[in-house]
Amino acid sequence: MLTAKDMMNPNPESCTLDTPIQDIIQRFANQNIDYLLVLDDEQRLQGIITESDLIEQQANLHVPTAIAIFDMVLPLGEDKFEDEIKRLEALNAEGLMSQNVKTVSPDTSLNDVASLMSEKHVHHLPVVNRDSVEGLVSKHDVIKALAWR
Repeated sequence: MLTAKDMMNPNPESCTLDTPIQDIIQRFANQNIDYLLVLDDEQRLQGIITESDLIEQQANLHVPTAIAIFDMVLPLGEDKFEDEIKRLEALNAEGLMSQNVKTVSPDTSLNDVASLMSEKHVHHLPVVNRDSVEGLVSKHDVIKALAWR
């Protein structure tokens, strides 16, 4: 049975929390990458930046709507609005990254990796063992593993 350790890239692309956005954009463009893991000073996973994050950072701001009921104004979508403001104002990796990163362990099976990617709509899964990033499995890695199955 193939596992995440068998499929993973053992040297995933990464940056630090304080890496400037312009440096991140240049790396994506020049190195033809579609993700960066964001690591702290102890090399622990803090988040991930994907092409979608960079594109969303340039998108128009969606102002939340509100509904008036009996002299009260109830804002709708306020949390999403705050996230969008944070993204627009981001100057470094910490402000741009997605923090709720789905991860797998080195012994996670190919089927479980594929299921997680499908169910959670993610394309990159860091392989983590006791707070330490050991690698990354991408959707391309899964396809290659399926071809060799």
